[in-house]
Amino acid sequence: DKKKGLEKKIDLDTQKKFKITAIRNKSLGKWAAKQLGLENSKIDEYIDEVIMADFNEPGHEDVIKKILDDFQKANISITYSDIEEILFNFEKEAINKISE
Repeated sequence: DKKKGLEKKIDLDTQKKFKITAIRNKSLGKWAAKQLGLENSKIDEYIDEVIMADFNEPGHEDVIKKILDDFQKANISITYSDIEEILFNFEKEAINKISE
């Protein structure tokens, strides 16, 4: 029964991490879309692209690379570290939202 309890806890932790990541990526995508000056009709599509980018590789690097590439194409000057810092801020907000 301890094993089942541990499995349940791991499942809940995994679900919680997934929710935090999803909320973080949605916020980051919305922020990036605004920086890119996307029309309202394109924002949700862009957010989905950011969310899907997170499935390319483990970790958050793929999301940052996607946004960095998009910003470079749009001649928006920003560094990898700047985007990473914003991502971590959105992650903190997501953790607080989940913990409420």
